[in-house]
Amino acid sequence: MIGCWAKSELVRTLFTALMFLAFFAGMPALSPASSASPALTPAEERGRQIYFEGTSPSGVPILAYFGKDYLEVPGESATCTSCHGFDGLGRTESGVIPSNVTWQHLMKSYGHVHPDGRLHGAFTVESLKSYMRDGLYPGGLLGDPAMPVYELAEQDMDDLIAYMKRLGVHPDPGVSPTAVRVGVLIPSDGPSAQLGEILSATVRASFADIGARGGIYGRRPELIVEKVAPGQDLRAVLRRLLEDRQVFALLNTVTPGQERELETLAEEFRVPLITPFAPTHTDDQQLRRYRFHLHGGVREQALGLAAFAHKKLDAEDPRVAIVYPAREEIEETAASVEEACRAGGWQRVVRVSHVPGGFDAASTVVRLQAGQVGMVIFLGAEGEADAFFREADARKFLPSFLMPGFLLGKGMSRVPPSFAGKVWLAFPALPEDRKEWGLAEFREVTGRQGVAATNPSVQLTAFTGTKLFLEGLRRSGRDLSRERFVESLEGVFEYDTGLAQPLTYTKNRRIGTLGTHVVTVDPLKADTEGFISPKGWIAVE
Repeated sequence: MIGCWAKSELVRTLFTALMFLAFFAGMPALSPASSASPALTPAEERGRQIYFEGTSPSGVPILAYFGKDYLEVPGESATCTSCHGFDGLGRTESGVIPSNVTWQHLMKSYGHVHPDGRLHGAFTVESLKSYMRDGLYPGGLLGDPAMPVYELAEQDMDDLIAYMKRLGVHPDPGVSPTAVRVGVLIPSDGPSAQLGEILSATVRASFADIGARGGIYGRRPELIVEKVAPGQDLRAVLRRLLEDRQVFALLNTVTPGQERELETLAEEFRVPLITPFAPTHTDDQQLRRYRFHLHGGVREQALGLAAFAHKKLDAEDPRVAIVYPAREEIEETAASVEEACRAGGWQRVVRVSHVPGGFDAASTVVRLQAGQVGMVIFLGAEGEADAFFREADARKFLPSFLMPGFLLGKGMSRVPPSFAGKVWLAFPALPEDRKEWGLAEFREVTGRQGVAATNPSVQLTAFTGTKLFLEGLRRSGRDLSRERFVESLEGVFEYDTGLAQPLTYTKNRRIGTLGTHVVTVDPLKADTEGFISPKGWIAVE
């Protein structure tokens, strides 16, 4: 039963979770209540880019000028949304009160009285253009000194105004007064197809349960499941899901080997995406506005292991080897781990790469033993770790061994006895994160909807992601939009789902549980409850 686990059950739970985690980490008809909103026109799309990003689709630079001295900054540093907000309503900050720039407000026939007492007549399209370029209100009155003036092409100005006319007027796709549509992508076949079915069933149960209680602000979440065949064009699938089936956001998707592409497309289409695990590529650690991850991936686990070693293993400048396959994403992670080791004061750190699929355990062990390496951070696959352990055991080479747990997989049960007290593994989540009230909620919801607990690790992760999505809806209020939803998730701080470490997001953070659990494996206790021992949670900066 979910919720009562001992160390032996922990082992079974971790084994069950390994395949699920590997898939997510990137290792190789509209109902009557839901009305679609019209897509943006090409001009409005171009204007949206200018409003949000401060850049022109044409590539011509947009410049902003501040103050009497006309201090020049690039448009990216003075976007419309940074002051006026994604909805155009303005956000007071540091005593500055930005104007409401929704079209209905700007075009009031009787003009405007501003908080500083300035009064002017009604805007027209031409006088609005003049204000943005020259800083003068209608009638020639000097405008708000906090507002920059802009240098941008006439076409860009027209496109920006075209988009401003949409602010606060048209709902985003998938949103109606009574429903919000959410998409889930799952494989149509292959080894992960069953996981996808289990996951989507869990999301459907959660949505049905909240819908039976009236939804959130009267909106019932509707699940749209799209099955993706191996090798199918993901862009075409996503475009159909967004444009034809009109989904508001994507949740808990399963797209083995295509995670990075999906997240890039989510940014391109500006659709919120919530996934269980972060990608491995370090360039993907840069802020992407529309995606949110519950847990870190390989990179965060590896960095957590390095931090754990610094804090807990009491080794003074050991000889460290980072062993990894020469794949781009893993090479980037290995470089980050080396940097972290050196930043912590360890200078004798080497990276040892091998051709993917061509790991030579014998030569690697000989090289590391000759170099008197005392600590190995291993980023290879399960079979490569098995080979390393066999060769190292035979040669009596027994360094401290640290590895992301799901990379080792079931190999943790094959660690040689000689490595007792020498092996540490990282996991983004453990059963000990689960609280009884969180498990009880899961059991109640799935019980009411007739969903059996067939794969707890998958189901609880899906349930956690769904809880985050629903929390985002609650925080967004009645006036739901994609941008408001993203902004709401950015304000989540230590949100306790009862099933994982508390989730926190900011404008610059997209991983909810930014850290990792570290456990030690004792092969001398392989058949007892002492086989795996948690050693604590390590935060990752």
